[in-house]
Amino acid sequence: MFLADDGPGRRILTVPRPLRPAPTPDATPQCRHFGTCGGCSLLDQPIAWQVNDKVRAAEALLAPHLGGVKLAFTVPGHAPTHFRTRLLYPVRSGRDREPIVGIYEFRSHRVVRIEECRTQDLWLTQFGRALERILRDLRLEPFVPVRGTGLVKGIHARLASGTGEVCAGIVTRPGELPQAAAFTDAVFAAAARMPNDKNRRQLVGLVHSISDRDDEFLLGDRHTLLRGRDHVVDRRDGLEFRISAGSFYQVHAGAYALLYGAALAMCGDVRGQRIVDGYGGVGGFGLRLAKAGAAEVTIVEDNAAACADAEHNAKVNGLANVRVVVQPFPRAKLPDAIDLLVVDPPRSGLGQDGVTRALTARPARLLYVACAADSLARDLGALTANGYRVTAARLCDLFPHTEHVELVVLLQRG
Repeated sequence: MFLADDGPGRRILTVPRPLRPAPTPDATPQCRHFGTCGGCSLLDQPIAWQVNDKVRAAEALLAPHLGGVKLAFTVPGHAPTHFRTRLLYPVRSGRDREPIVGIYEFRSHRVVRIEECRTQDLWLTQFGRALERILRDLRLEPFVPVRGTGLVKGIHARLASGTGEVCAGIVTRPGELPQAAAFTDAVFAAAARMPNDKNRRQLVGLVHSISDRDDEFLLGDRHTLLRGRDHVVDRRDGLEFRISAGSFYQVHAGAYALLYGAALAMCGDVRGQRIVDGYGGVGGFGLRLAKAGAAEVTIVEDNAAACADAEHNAKVNGLANVRVVVQPFPRAKLPDAIDLLVVDPPRSGLGQDGVTRALTARPARLLYVACAADSLARDLGALTANGYRVTAARLCDLFPHTEHVELVVLLQRG
């Protein structure tokens, strides 16, 4: 077992694999870009191999802190495809200086033009191709970091898979977007012409995302509405979620079952309990727990857009027992006598400050949701050394065909 780099700021967990017969082509999805594109790395392996390897690697890393608890997991009956609901493509200059739109090559900043993708929603992949044609037609110049020239850094789109709504955008350096009206007209016209299957997609908004950074980072610091709405509305588990351009939302279309459903099942009956949802975003966990009967839910989040969404979502769903605190979790003032604390930190984990805040809050139970096994192992070491023990753990495969994992661990005090 070892940790390996997977591009800037990303680490993957992997283990030596036992010798196995080569999978037959009809057992795994096929993609012309596999082996060059860095979007996935395990597409040529049967899904059962992938899940079992992830479980072995995660258990080996977490074993000192699990107290004998085994990771629960589910192996899908077939290889998942077209589940990813978030498009985020860099825009680079080709040899002819025309924009190239796609995904980075593995461990590289060279861009592969994506004609097909087995992990991304089909409509989003076709939409990405249409956006590249529009950038070329309007001669919008790609940003070149080494020279500090050009404007366009990337394109993005988010699909709410429960409703089919899509909000898209263009990411640029600071400054006005040339031909903004022509670009907007062309994008909406292209979306209207695109074929739709029974799961209909509808472009509801287009934003201009502005990045103040002078590197290749693709996320905007602020967003200006070009047309329509700056958000999508999703409906899952009997709840309505508004997700704005600057807010985080799980990218797997089945996250409502794979992650949220599994995690709430681990929590059991929460009726009458006082709950804190740390790193709560738009309310993915908090609203579900409130709907399940919690007496009081406090969502803690430092992203202003996500907090506004969470407040809106609590109101539109009639959940008066939810309040939102706009503050980083390590510095937040939390209620007394917390029955359940949920933390879903970024890949870097809770860190020392986050662990200290969780320990001083003294929740009866703590649900830790992690997207990186190494930071989870570090934080579990601190939590279990200070009076908490693991009672349940699950691997949720939100990132099929990659080495990345989502892990959920339930701890109890005493």
